[in-house]
Amino acid sequence: MLNFSKHNSGHLPEKQSLRLMIVDDHEILRHGLRDVIKTIKGFTVVAEASSCQDTLAQIQRTTIDLVFLELSLPDGDGMELVHLLRRRNPPPAVIVLSATLNDDLLLETMLAGASGYLTKDVPAAEIARLLQGFPRGEMVLTSVVASRLINLLVQKCLTAGMSQPAARDETRASSPPKRRPHNDDASDPPHTMESSPLQHLTPQEDKIFQLMRLGLSNKQIATQLSISRFTVGKHIQNILRKLGVTNRTQAAQAASYTAFEGVKNMIDISKFRN
Repeated sequence: MLNFSKHNSGHLPEKQSLRLMIVDDHEILRHGLRDVIKTIKGFTVVAEASSCQDTLAQIQRTTIDLVFLELSLPDGDGMELVHLLRRRNPPPAVIVLSATLNDDLLLETMLAGASGYLTKDVPAAEIARLLQGFPRGEMVLTSVVASRLINLLVQKCLTAGMSQPAARDETRASSPPKRRPHNDDASDPPHTMESSPLQHLTPQEDKIFQLMRLGLSNKQIATQLSISRFTVGKHIQNILRKLGVTNRTQAAQAASYTAFEGVKNMIDISKFRN
């Protein structure tokens, strides 16, 4: 099960039942989901809402750990509501409910900090199984949705990675060479735009590095790139050596440009924010 980042889980209390809110403008769906959740140990539905306004009003007066949220609400933009909920302190986790698997909505909601994306045709038993892993920090995604999300992120990251060299070449072509002051100490190392350790990675290493940043295992990376796990391991050793680090966590912290930042730069989500 995917576990991109536990920060998406919001503020989760320990050793007590998680308090849920269900937000959907169809009463029959709210009741059906509530009945499913009643069967799952560690979860309690404490509130329901049918609109954005009702959601915000109830969350002001009720402690909520997790919100099941339908994005198509009659009085507002569901994506804007995701951002408003995630900016609360502490923020509740958000699991999106959708009638269909929509690539744009899937990517935007997960980048906005959602902890899951469920289509409304998911069987009750599958919802129960996925929610049982949620307190451990697992994303609430079916295997189909998880696979689709990984593919979308990989496509965005690889597209961003391929566009950067061209942008740097354009910048160098249009900018005059910089002259160093005459009184520079010759022993000082030059500081240029080309000093990023990422620029020393080969194209294949760069692809593997981006997939590492997404949290993929060596096996998953090998499958994605159609190479052996041994080859992936050798490339990762080279990446760590070039970045001057000893493990994946340090590699993630060493580079200023992250895979998710790259994806965010490709998508204009500012229109969803106040």
